[in-house]
Amino acid sequence: MYIPTGLDIETLYASSKEDPVVHLAEDAHKEPCFVYSQVGGNRTPLKQPVNNCDDTLMFEARFESGNLQKVVKVAEYEYQLTVRPDLFTNKHTQWYYFQVTNTQAGIVYRFTIINFTKPASLYNRGMHPLFYSENEANAHNIGWQRIGDQMKYYRNNQGQDGRHYFFLTWTFQCPHNKDTCYFAHCYPYTYTNLQEYLSSINNDPVQSKLCKICVLCHTITRNMMYVLTITTPLKNRVHPGETNSSWIMKGFLDYILGDSSDAQLLRDIFIFRVVPMLNPDGVIVGNYRCSLAGWDLNCNYTSLLKESFPSVWYTRNMICSKKENIFMYGCDDTCKFNIQKSKEGINRKGGNVENGNQEQLYHGGHFLWIHS
Repeated sequence: MYIPTGLDIETLYASSKEDPVVHLAEDAHKEPCFVYSQVGGNRTPLKQPVNNCDDTLMFEARFESGNLQKVVKVAEYEYQLTVRPDLFTNKHTQWYYFQVTNTQAGIVYRFTIINFTKPASLYNRGMHPLFYSENEANAHNIGWQRIGDQMKYYRNNQGQDGRHYFFLTWTFQCPHNKDTCYFAHCYPYTYTNLQEYLSSINNDPVQSKLCKICVLCHTITRNMMYVLTITTPLKNRVHPGETNSSWIMKGFLDYILGDSSDAQLLRDIFIFRVVPMLNPDGVIVGNYRCSLAGWDLNCNYTSLLKESFPSVWYTRNMICSKKENIFMYGCDDTCKFNIQKSKEGINRKGGNVENGNQEQLYHGGHFLWIHS
């Protein structure tokens, strides 16, 4: 774990028009975006280096859940990055996921993301960016790993439009020449990952008998939102950038569909209804918090607009029509929440008294077992 020394470099905002822009998606809502998956899609690289002597890193994020707006090369091995806000909004800049190619082994690169909006961050408490190398994966079976030195998360004093932005800066070295690498805020879990996982359940001779997979509704872009009935409704991934919740949901499904005696007992006693991804549109396009319409679904559980919020409307309708009085929610009567005006439409204020929440940090936990 990297421990800040207080002497870490604070890079300055690149304002020179002479600095080369190496990646640009200026009008995010007008750019070609990944909005749905299709079998047999074109995997041809979108760009290639001009020649073998060009040592400039090449960036790409036009893939599922990718998010990168602009990259400026400010020094030979230093790049300043701007992440794209959630589509049709001008905020929610927290999630990033992008590809880097044309790497050189042993070179110390510096990346600085310059438009975060949260004043506090887990990056100042030991969290590191995630890194994936295709060559490392092929040669040594190494997947996503935390990397980064000389890390710092700090406020930029040059506020724009009355707002201050926060920078995340770090250095790193690539393990291979001409490698294809990826960086992400949290372990990516895409809509395609979900579809492949549900397909594996459906094709498993044992699990398919325990779990019925149905389409609860279609989103505003006609992506399918699934509900699983496993003989307490559970819902997941209302915020696209919270990929950790998808991994937890996968762990739950692996367990409840397993062959342990406890899982068998739970299936005998309860009917589990699971919505594994509430906001597939936002996940696909790489949003952090909002749907493709630019709305935070977690603040619209009281909305009656079925066409605008189909996933929320159908999920709420399913919960209300199937209420059995047993839920995996556990707020004590003395539990209090300080809810601002902007939060009045969230799930915990949506009229369901049998309701609660589970939260977890992006960089995981340090415990071995949970006792209830």
